[in-house]
Amino acid sequence: MKHLSLLKGAVAATSLAPLAALAGGFELPDNGARAVGRGGATAVGAVDLTAAHYNPAMLAPQATKLSAMWHHNLVFHESTFTRAPLAEGWGPAYGGARSDAVSDAETLFPLGAFVSLGSSFGLKDTMFALSAYGPSSVGKQDWPSYGPQSFMMTEADLLLMYYSASAAWQAPSGDFGVGVTLQYVDMPKMQYELVLDSDASGTLTPVPEDTTAGSTTTQLAGKLDLKDRAGGTAIVGAFWRPLPQLQLGLSGRVVPIKLEAEGGVILDKPELSPEGLTVKLPLTMPMQARGGVRWVDASFDLELDVFWENWSVIERYDVSMDGEINGLPVDDLVIEKQWSDTVSVRLGGDLRVVPDVLDLRAGGFWENGAAPNDYSHIDFPSFDRVGLGGGLTYHLGHLGAPGFAVSAAYMHIFQEDRDVSEAHGKTFQQRPLTPCPDECGGFSGVVANAGRFETSFDIVSVGLDYRWVD
Repeated sequence: MKHLSLLKGAVAATSLAPLAALAGGFELPDNGARAVGRGGATAVGAVDLTAAHYNPAMLAPQATKLSAMWHHNLVFHESTFTRAPLAEGWGPAYGGARSDAVSDAETLFPLGAFVSLGSSFGLKDTMFALSAYGPSSVGKQDWPSYGPQSFMMTEADLLLMYYSASAAWQAPSGDFGVGVTLQYVDMPKMQYELVLDSDASGTLTPVPEDTTAGSTTTQLAGKLDLKDRAGGTAIVGAFWRPLPQLQLGLSGRVVPIKLEAEGGVILDKPELSPEGLTVKLPLTMPMQARGGVRWVDASFDLELDVFWENWSVIERYDVSMDGEINGLPVDDLVIEKQWSDTVSVRLGGDLRVVPDVLDLRAGGFWENGAAPNDYSHIDFPSFDRVGLGGGLTYHLGHLGAPGFAVSAAYMHIFQEDRDVSEAHGKTFQQRPLTPCPDECGGFSGVVANAGRFETSFDIVSVGLDYRWVD
């Protein structure tokens, strides 16, 4: 019966693994070398095929026989968690105990490709494009297996792809245009592991205990292994030029992405591996809107954007489970998140140092965090942040390679440090068999996110563009 309790607890509590790593501030400004160098200010200034993502209407001014693009982001990240000293109320065994700071061992996420191919197919003022890319984000983490953070998370490995088809048209005058991008959303991999406590007696153990051979601990690590290969959304956009130097743009994701990941559970005690159980985790990536104003001169352009994401749509996660263990059914679960909408203000521009040869750019942004302070989490470090970037594009046409351009950019993202106390933390150790406070003697439970969160990001982006030159 002890093994049965462990197994049932593992399956249920592993299903509580938050999905925030795919949502909200998980995405960092932004895709493409030009956008990184401009601080993400590209609602009107997307002059390459990344317009399929930022504002598909901006593909129309690029109409040509053939365009091709490959841009790639390398995201470097530092994330450290220092567990707050345990309160004296835990008694002489645990009260006042301190833990060393721990960090994510995966400091580089290299899978930030954006590839696209476009053509006008001979139609005037019209452009079509096919693209494949993922969110600009951190998709993999590796924390100590039974470290002081492990009640929140120990591992994450997530892949998300947008396969896109775009079309755009502009008026013959070039004063306004519209565009649309239709996207097939594919999540081929979502793995997420945390340490849980399947104690059936109501006893609270506030520190992780490694499960070694012969150990009597009720703690163990459980990993979700899920995927969803079929989602969809759409991006629409428009631009207007009321003056020769002034451009306005508006675009957004008008259809929220609905995913329902399905799969099973892997435990670090193989003898407890469940069979015949299914887990479904619905995930919504909400609507977005971005608007910008751009001033264009012969030697420079400057753009100011506002970008909004409706993350308040995620108040909780509803986890559906089916199956039985030795005749005992596994119940559905609910996780409160209480996220907020995010707003980002972005300012950036290009300076044409040598016309048609060398462009320099710089920019920056501010963005509020999606996660409330008391719900801070290592898997979703979406806190207030500021980013500064710069970059360049070198056009190779004068060297005998018509239409080629190479770009490079760098951005550093400063993110606020956060401190969460045991008195205010809202992320708790997962205890599916004896949930608190009902079966924990009236106590709220073990606060998993009490401590100090320190994070920062660096993005290095390179790109190669080709445009057919008549």
